[in-house]
Amino acid sequence: MSTDTAQLEGQAPAGALPPEGSIPSAPATLVGIFTKPKETFERLLAKPRILAPLLLVLACNLVFGFVMTQSGIIKNDAVARLEAKNAPPEQIEATEKVLDGPTKYVFVAFGPIAVVFSLLVGAGLVFFIANLMLGARLRFVHYLCVITYGAVVGLLDQLVRLAVGLSRGTLHVHLGVGAFLGDELNGLMRILDTATDPLLLWATAVQALGVAVMAKRGFGFGVLAVLPGYLILVSLSALQQ
Repeated sequence: MSTDTAQLEGQAPAGALPPEGSIPSAPATLVGIFTKPKETFERLLAKPRILAPLLLVLACNLVFGFVMTQSGIIKNDAVARLEAKNAPPEQIEATEKVLDGPTKYVFVAFGPIAVVFSLLVGAGLVFFIANLMLGARLRFVHYLCVITYGAVVGLLDQLVRLAVGLSRGTLHVHLGVGAFLGDELNGLMRILDTATDPLLLWATAVQALGVAVMAKRGFGFGVLAVLPGYLILVSLSALQQ
């Protein structure tokens, strides 16, 4: 296979492929994405992994969802929203009954579905920006690999939010500048709080690095590729109640 053909198919040129023994194991990549992300992505270029990071992200989200459901913080936030809107006591009581019953486990089951959907959409958006607008020549699986490993790093953000939320009895946790501005934030400040969340920035930086490494471009290229998705994510924070 020629070098040009390999690049068009989103593969490394034959001479650049690492020997079989250098392709890391799944556990090694899951550790390496935290300790040596650049080297990890370089070794994943020839054979992008999806299953191992995806299973880890799905398993953790199942656990997080179960813990949130059992702790009652989802119910606490739902009731607080209704009380803020001066909802009648009958509506509040009905909501409490629903969230105390088997229906609450729908939230647990829905979590992995939402995760898979978000990963596919995120990878598709980066594919569009990097390949179709910026001229990269990678396959969709490369971008899905990058986004999924970024989600693995993002598990730290979810874990910290959950831990803080359990201690406070609410899922409304501010890890960015909002941590210094009190609990009641308007839409703009919620966006700013999410945008300055250091753990989210870490996960986004890993994704930008992954795109840059696999596309054999500079880090700025990766930033441009993931920036639209990042801006959409932080903008959605304004919809939080």
